[in-house]
Amino acid sequence: MDLELYDEFGNYIGPELDDEDEDQDFLGKQQQQPPRDVDAMDEDEEEPEEEGFRDGDEGRSALMRMEDAPTSQQVVLHEDKKYYPTAEEVYGPGVETLVQDEDTQLLTEPIIAPVKKKKTYVLEKDLPVTKYSKEFLADLTAYPDLIRNVAIVGHLHHGKTSFVDVLVSQTHDMHWDLEARERYTDVHQLERDRGVSIKSMPLSLVMQDLRGKSHLINVLDTPGHVNFTDEVTAAIRICDGAVLIVDAVEGVMANTERLIKHLVSEKIPITLVVNKVDRLILELKLPPTDAYFKLKHTIEEVNSVISQYAPDVRLSPERGNVCFASSQMGWCFSLRSFAKMYAQNSAESFDSDEFAKRLWGDIYFDPAKRSFRRRPAESGGTRTFVHFVLEPLFKLYAQVCCREG
Repeated sequence: MDLELYDEFGNYIGPELDDEDEDQDFLGKQQQQPPRDVDAMDEDEEEPEEEGFRDGDEGRSALMRMEDAPTSQQVVLHEDKKYYPTAEEVYGPGVETLVQDEDTQLLTEPIIAPVKKKKTYVLEKDLPVTKYSKEFLADLTAYPDLIRNVAIVGHLHHGKTSFVDVLVSQTHDMHWDLEARERYTDVHQLERDRGVSIKSMPLSLVMQDLRGKSHLINVLDTPGHVNFTDEVTAAIRICDGAVLIVDAVEGVMANTERLIKHLVSEKIPITLVVNKVDRLILELKLPPTDAYFKLKHTIEEVNSVISQYAPDVRLSPERGNVCFASSQMGWCFSLRSFAKMYAQNSAESFDSDEFAKRLWGDIYFDPAKRSFRRRPAESGGTRTFVHFVLEPLFKLYAQVCCREG
């Protein structure tokens, strides 16, 4: 045997052979093999196939397993091959799986469905009649930029609950008796018996600004007694702003200072409402000029307390964060709203915002020249707030409330 005709793996690499040469080579190999001595074979090597039959059933089962076992040369069809586990093996025997070869989704149905927004519906039952529909109020809840959460805070008996009654009377079509205090948010019998608010009471109203834009106002009427400070603190935490009610006669009290400090520390915007202005007319009987100085002194009292904690914050009527009100009589105004009322009832057109800027401070009106001045004219003149606001207000009270003789 020539080893050069075969490679290291035993493959033939020599010249091509004819069929006769291959047969002679095969016969030569058989002749070279020595004959096996049958007599020299051990008993263990003789007829190993028959051992299974001699051993009985146990041997037969072993031979059957050998025949059933697949060999490496066995051909497996393509449809019998298994590349991935079945759905039953993945999800379990109790799960029904469906395979769809085609897309069953309609062309009109989007692949990513839009987010569905919940819409609130109001069940009207024994509700007071409002000047707006309940559906409109419910629809406004879907627009957070049109929602305002406001807390009404102030000292005891400075008119917080009665101020809320003014807001309710402006938005509800109800009969209101000015002589009997309604106290709309005092729902507990103990609150009505003692005349003191105990719990913070929320109230949702739809109100318009000076431009006629409607907003959903969530008002929280808070107690004024110092023992119910926890109710005020909880209301301030969920509010966007606060309305500070101050009595025009009593001014800033101890609880008012504490509330101002708390509002400034929480960085809550403050709107000051100088309430019970009618007391300056009916009780103190002050002239219009003295009433102006009293109102100015009350506002400066609040600003002096605020400056101790936030020097940059200042409340002033010309800035639009101070209003004047009489909750018992049912009226409230700011300089802008009062100037707008003049513009609507005047024959001549003018800018109400510019007029509102001249209604506070040391600005005088000259009736002869119909002009505004920083100093009073030689012929005399009054401050614009006294001339355009307080004097007409005093005349109305004198005509309605005062008796002759």
